[in-house]
Parts: sequence; C-alpha cells; structure tokens
Amino acid sequence: MKAYPECIPCLINQGLNAVRKLNLPKDKEIEIAKRSLKFLSQFETFDRSPAYYAYFIQQIVKEIVKSEDPFKEMKKTANRKALQLIEKFIKEEYENAKDELKFALKISAVGNAIDFAIKGEFDIEREINNLLKKDFLIFDFEKFVERLKDANSIFIIGDNAGEIVFDKILVKTLKNLGKEVIYGVKGKPILNDATMEDARETSMTELCKVVANGSDKVGTWLEDCSQEFIRFFFDADIVISKGQANFETLNNAKRDIFFLLVAKCNPIANETKGKKGELIFRYKDG
Repeated sequence: MKAYPECIPCLINQGLNAVRKLNLPKDKEIEIAKRSLKFLSQFETFDRSPAYYAYFIQQIVKEIVKSEDPFKEMKKTANRKALQLIEKFIKEEYENAKDELKFALKISAVGNAIDFAIKGEFDIEREINNLLKKDFLIFDFEKFVERLKDANSIFIIGDNAGEIVFDKILVKTLKNLGKEVIYGVKGKPILNDATMEDARETSMTELCKVVANGSDKVGTWLEDCSQEFIRFFFDADIVISKGQANFETLNNAKRDIFFLLVAKCNPIANETKGKKGELIFRYKDG
C-alpha cells in the first residue's frame, strides 16, 4: 500500500502524541514537528507504505525525548484497561455466544481500536462498547472456515498493547478447535506495538508460543524480520494479520493472509474496500 496525501498529517501527529503524553516542553513538540516535516519534505513522491515513513519519524521522537520506548507507560495502562474490559463486558457475552469463533474474531477486531499512537486521548470503554454493537462490514468468514478445516497451524501477527488481551480469546478459541497457534510480536519497542514484555504481562506466553520478529519497524517488514518469524509466516497454514500497519506492509506479501482490523482512516477504508470506523476481516489470496 502506498501512502495517501492525508497520511502526512497523521504521521506527524503520531510523533506529537508521544511528546504530549510525556508532558515535555512545547519546544520539544515544535522540534518533533519541524524535523518530521523536514524528513517528509525530502520525498518527491510517496510511493511507500505509511508505515515506512512512520518508522523514521518515530526515530526522531526517540532521539528528542531520549527514550527507546516513549509509549511504555501507555502500553502498560492499555494492557491493564483491556484486562478489566474483558472481565467487565466481554467474557460473559463470549461464553453465551451462539458461534464462539465468529465472536472471537469480532472481539479480536474490536481490540484493534486500542491505539493511542494514532488517536491520542479517547474513551476506550465507549469505543469498545460502540464497536461491539457493530457487525463486520467485510467478513470473509466462510473462506476462513473452509481453510480452517485442513489447517493445523495458525500464525497471528499481533499489533498493539491492550489489543493483545482481546487476541487471547481468539487464540483460546482456535486452540479449542485443536489448532496450533503462534503469536507474533515486535522484537523491539516502536509506537504502542506489543512486544514480548507485553506478551508476558498479559500471559499470552502461557497460552501459546510467542515469537518476536526481531524488528522495531512499524508494521511488518519481512526483509527486516528474524528467520524464525519468517519461517512461521510462510510455513503456517493460516496467517491472521492484525491492524492497519501490518495491512500496509503485508498486503502485497506473496502468501495468502486474513487481515483483521478496524478501519481507522479513509486510506485504509479505501484499500480494504471497507469504510472508516468499520470492522474488517478480509482475505487476500497469495
């Protein structure tokens, strides 16, 4: 996926979110904005994914705030809040669902709404409640069930902290169907993406095998990933990719993938043939 013109202000805002959360002086905020603009202005055309440009802007943020993980505390808060929400709103609904697999996919998609990096401040509880009332706009469920019949292994590429808690229900459901599940996380901190630390903190490591991709890139750049991660990516019978940045970087990958996300902006809505604010479960043939 190539960046759209409207991706540019969003990329800058991702950088500014870090500084606002850390309550740093305004001059730091201005410095991030200026250096981000300078970085983006060097490109005559934007023929790469938004995730590509986001990575380099986040390096500017890390340098200025002097932190390798500016979103660390936000990630911990997101994990705690997600665990509370699962207990408060979702666990009982899941246990009473007519189709556990459908509902588990929905819960996992809804969890993708927990994204402080793009949205900044927002009411997680209200957002989750609103999304739980929605149906998928694009739902390639029949194709998934068809593929699931002959599948032994499923590789889920995770996205954000907080969201990883919602993914646990999908992992449990697939394991109950007798499937081997592997869950992928970032190798190093970037934005609010889930790392091995988040996997341990939310007990995902106790539920299934978790593999770090060895990278701190935004999205999933296969050329930068560990051999172990790449092996699971290509050898797994089914790959489920979570979130927007993974869609941006994997939608042209040479294998079939199920993309599971909330379309948070018009460019992603256009690329997925969906609509902003809607739940998407879309199959891409290899």
